[in-house]
Amino acid sequence: MTRFLMLGTCTGHLKLYNVFSGQEEASYSCHTSAITHLEPSRDGSLLLTSASWSVPLSALWSMQSVFEMKHSFLDDHYVEFSKLSQDRVIGTKDQVAHIYDIQSGQKLLTLNDPGLANNYKRNCATFNPSDDLVLNDGVMWDVRSAQAIHKFDKFNMNISGVFHPNRLEVIINTEIWDLRTFHLLHTVPALDQCRGVFNNNATVMYGAMLQADEEEDVMDQQMKSPFGSSFRTFDATDYKPIATVDVKRNIFDLCTDTRDCYLAVIENQDSINMDTVCRLYEVGRQRLAEEGEDEEDQDQDDDEDSDDDDDEDDDDDDMETDPLLAELIEGGDGEEDGGNDFSPSDDEAVARLLHAEEDDDDDDEDDSNNDAEIDLGCE
Repeated sequence: MTRFLMLGTCTGHLKLYNVFSGQEEASYSCHTSAITHLEPSRDGSLLLTSASWSVPLSALWSMQSVFEMKHSFLDDHYVEFSKLSQDRVIGTKDQVAHIYDIQSGQKLLTLNDPGLANNYKRNCATFNPSDDLVLNDGVMWDVRSAQAIHKFDKFNMNISGVFHPNRLEVIINTEIWDLRTFHLLHTVPALDQCRGVFNNNATVMYGAMLQADEEEDVMDQQMKSPFGSSFRTFDATDYKPIATVDVKRNIFDLCTDTRDCYLAVIENQDSINMDTVCRLYEVGRQRLAEEGEDEEDQDQDDDEDSDDDDDEDDDDDDMETDPLLAELIEGGDGEEDGGNDFSPSDDEAVARLLHAEEDDDDDDEDDSNNDAEIDLGCE
């Protein structure tokens, strides 16, 4: 079994690193601005990317024998695959959702009703697990008839909502809605402004308050929430909290692998310090006492290095920190060399972890690499 880390950089490059050896396996030029989102297809043959401002804003890439652009989506700032068959792509442009055919790239449908718009700041249109419904800007649409079915009440300014994998609920920030009656089932204050990520069998939900894009939002998050530097786990059936893990850093994204063995978390010290790391947490494994001591020593060293860097490089204060994203997915072959740190020079925008399952003979060797830390800092 081999794992790779896919990085989208602040210069628009896609880089593939071996997580265990730290060696760069491939590098491709995708955009001319920072990559803000990556999503590979389940079979690993296709990849979706989105950028911060360049043209095209989003694109679909073939990752088979030759890495090349398959289709471009000029105006959509966010794109993702359909859930069930992955034969379509749904893109988001402000409050408008577009559905495209993945083979021809042709636009099949536009979902938009200005009279129903909620104008969420971070609107991201998404399919339900069976691909017959779409949630866009807090409004649910029937894909077959292209008609709006229901507009959910708006209780926040940012989060537009996702479908629960159980196909029975919609989660919009802290509100849990019944998909059959549209009644409010629960309110979960701990999910406020969090991105929710489900494990593979949808029994556990991870939530983290991601680093805000705007300075005012950052200050507002820090004042309101005691969990700004933590990720939390919930029972996905009743949303009761299971555990809280304080990483003592800003979190840019988190995700699980396909076997629900690891959680990848993208962290950095603050919005000015450009040192960013991807940490792997092994699900269900308790940290040993000596590991906790080693991490505290590492944190102290990082703080000292940060102070030195601030004195030497004042020009770095003008650099913007782009969102980082992480996802564990299936990937290709390789060999393990143990967990090593590496520091690519320009990985600012997106990180994704690829999880390969082709070499079963290596399964027993993976347990030695736990809580791996990968340095993603720009220097």
